[in-house]
Parts: sequence; structure tokens; C-alpha cells
Amino acid sequence: MERMRPSIFLFLLAVLALPANAGQPGVARVFSCEINGRPVFGDTLPKECYGHAWVEKVNGVTIYREVAQPTAAESASRRERARQQEMTTREAARQRRQDDALRERYLSLADLDARRDYEVAQFDEAIAELRATERDLTMRRKSLDSEVEALKGKPLPEGLASAIAYADEELSRARAAIEKKVKERDDLRQRFDADRSRYIDLTSTPRAAN
Repeated sequence: MERMRPSIFLFLLAVLALPANAGQPGVARVFSCEINGRPVFGDTLPKECYGHAWVEKVNGVTIYREVAQPTAAESASRRERARQQEMTTREAARQRRQDDALRERYLSLADLDARRDYEVAQFDEAIAELRATERDLTMRRKSLDSEVEALKGKPLPEGLASAIAYADEELSRARAAIEKKVKERDDLRQRFDADRSRYIDLTSTPRAAN
């Protein structure tokens, strides 16, 4: 058997609790609701009250109260509010985890700065090596250009043409590698700047008790 709705169950209890003479003269039963700010009454439930909140009273005493069912728009709004609240809760939990990890990672602001300088220096060293390779490849390419100039007006030997194509590929790869490393270094600096700012915020104010 389908479980009885709480509102129906309460209604039945209210009916059972009525005085024995509830349907007799001297007993006033009134149903009422409010539609667009206008009260509606009846000795039976008015059709206008269907789907809305309504109250049943006997001799002025409320014996039953029906809660209006939410509209589709209201239900959608409630779901959206619940979704937003869940997202806010998750974001707050994520931020707490990040803050705790930041406190554990660095003993002090100086420790954070030292770590940043070390990691940036590692990138600077790698970028310097790539730039040296780029310079060598550029000089090699210029040397090949000189050979082409010396053969002006003559067909290029197959080996020279292949060497030029290979040098161009190597130079392109070297420049792409430099660009990638520079971006990684800049991203690293931005992350450290963000961590540094957050670390100052966390250590300059008392930590809230859990």
C-alpha cells in the first residue's frame, strides 16, 4: 500500500478529533484561503483554493492547515539555490584545504621567498641553455646562407638544401622550447605571487578555531 501523505494523515486525525456534534447546528465549519491578497471563504473548500494554502476552522479553531504546493518556477528556484549553496560549501572546503597545505608547506614568508627564488633560478638556467643553443643554430643557418650566396645563380647541391631544411627545423624547435620555458617560468612566478599574498593574509590574522 502506498504510504499515506502526512497532510492527509493529519487531516484524518483532525476529523476524528472533532466534537460529536460538529455537523449539527451551532457548529461553524469554515474553509479559507488567500488568492492574490484577497481572502476566500466557504463552508466547503472553495475551488479557488485548490493548489493553494488553505485552513479549515471549526468554531474559530484551526483544525487543519494545508501547505501550498510549490509551482514549477518555485521548485526550480529552490533547486538552483540549493545548487549554489552546495557549490559555495565545496569552494569553502577547497579553500580551507589549500590554506592548510600552504601553512604546512612553508615555515615562514622567507621560506616561501627562498623556494620561489630557487625554482625561478632553475628555469632561468634552462632558458639560458636553450638561448645558447638558439644562437649556435642561428650562426649555423647564417653559414648556410653564405654558402647559398656563393652559389648564386647555380643549382643548390642536394646536401646543402637538406642541411638548410634541417637547420630551419632545429631553430624552430629551439625557439618553441624557449617560449614554452619562459611561459612556465612566468606561470610559476604568478603562482608564487598568489601563494605569497595568501600566506600573508593567513599569518597576519589569528587562525579561527575549528
